[in-house]
Amino acid sequence: MTALPQLKPVSIRQSVGEAVRRALLEGRFRPGEALSEVALATEMNVSRGPVREALLVLAQEGLVSHSQNYGFSVLNFTEHDREEIQQVRLPLEILALDMARPLIAETDIEQLRRLKGCILGEYKRDNVNECTQADLRFHALIWERSGNTRLVASLRNLMVPYFAYGSVFRLSRPDLTAELLDAQHRSYIDFLSGRSTQSAEDCVRFHTGL
Repeated sequence: MTALPQLKPVSIRQSVGEAVRRALLEGRFRPGEALSEVALATEMNVSRGPVREALLVLAQEGLVSHSQNYGFSVLNFTEHDREEIQQVRLPLEILALDMARPLIAETDIEQLRRLKGCILGEYKRDNVNECTQADLRFHALIWERSGNTRLVASLRNLMVPYFAYGSVFRLSRPDLTAELLDAQHRSYIDFLSGRSTQSAEDCVRFHTGL
């Protein structure tokens, strides 16, 4: 098990949150596991304050759970949670894809192609964290190009935890192959660049397997 890094005092504020976030995304902790502020602070050789602040930020991002009575813990997604997220995601992402199409620039299309290549490369190397983070950047770029800040905020709030724990719900799918992953992301790029006869709903349903 990879240990969390010890941090220099000068970089505590900038680094402690990212260190805990990366540990979460890399599966350092079990789903549902309690996160001890004292234990994390001791392991990283920092005071408890920055750790608590980082965990509060992660709770706001939806990456950890927070209770006044029980403190912080790792999210414990179930298959039912995944299904609920997908149901809500469907109409929101269809809307974002439709709204982004007339606003997307050629430089954005090129960036999406680069991100697709990164997703596939990391998937083939079995780098789960890097793959899911590239996947999140791919989708986030499309959401942002919708031009609707409330839509972007809604999708980020819904999807960041889903992508963060993608190794549990997405990359563990037995039917998922590099070829399917490529086709799913290519369908979005073709739609946005006007080279597809499929609707936004067709693309999102294909991409999500719904």
